[in-house]
Amino acid sequence: MRTEPIQIDGLAGPVVVTAPTFGAASITVGEQSATRTRGNRYALPAADGTLVDAKLTSGLLDPYPSLEIAGVKHRTGPRVPALLQVITALPFVVFILALHGGVIGGIVAGAAMVTNVKIARGSQSTAVKALLMLCVLGASTMAWLAIAALLQQVVDPA
Repeated sequence: MRTEPIQIDGLAGPVVVTAPTFGAASITVGEQSATRTRGNRYALPAADGTLVDAKLTSGLLDPYPSLEIAGVKHRTGPRVPALLQVITALPFVVFILALHGGVIGGIVAGAAMVTNVKIARGSQSTAVKALLMLCVLGASTMAWLAIAALLQQVVDPA
């Protein structure tokens, strides 16, 4: 995922965050790459030639990370409506709480949730995103049931 450029006062140019699904993010300020100092902290080039300490944070249900500089959080993408955040987490609720999905249910739910986060980052309307996320929930439920049926056949072939 690559964010749209955002302007932050005092920095040497527009900020772009590139965050893979797994692994460390990279940040560019103008044409310069920011240096990752440790964990989720980065040294960003400032307009005056110095470096500014920044912390990149992300929430579980928010597909866009925030950049915190001197205690001020700067969003790198639009706010996700609460309805989409609930639907994003719905696979875990269904598999873990309702279906007692176990390890397989957790894996299927995790894959569905990652897919829903990617959908939330898309450019479609909120209604289309919600519909797609509900389709992911349906497809993941069908996949989980198919895996359960296959395992039942392996364990008890009679």
